[in-house]
Amino acid sequence: MKYKIILLATALIVIAAGAYFYVNRKTQSLTDSKADYKVSAIKFLEDYNSDQVLSDKKYLGKIIQVDGNLKDIEKDDKGFLTFVLGDLTSMSSVRCSIDTTVVIDESSYPVGTVVSLKGECTGFNADDLGLGADIVLNRSVIIQSKN
Repeated sequence: MKYKIILLATALIVIAAGAYFYVNRKTQSLTDSKADYKVSAIKFLEDYNSDQVLSDKKYLGKIIQVDGNLKDIEKDDKGFLTFVLGDLTSMSSVRCSIDTTVVIDESSYPVGTVVSLKGECTGFNADDLGLGADIVLNRSVIIQSKN
């Protein structure tokens, strides 16, 4: 009986410790992470538009450094920022959701600024009507910008 109580207590401690670390885990910032691929926003979009399956195999879940013209900065109702990169005349874009732990003054980045960001590729949203498509990068950090 004593053996069963000790075994049960040990199992409960292991489960509780695992739950604690799972709930309190922190996502690692990509600031110091090495990019798996470096690509321009236009080339990135061309790759996905020409072959989504092959591009998913190459980019999905990987850390991508993307360079391109800033088309827009969107701010959601919680104040989180998304940098939209790509050809200013195209409806397609690379949407880089900025890491929520990074503080950025968006007024420092006017439309047309060339920026370099690094983020994790989480997908491609194709538009069946041909009006434009988006590649999504999450946890993005700014590497540099040029006005």
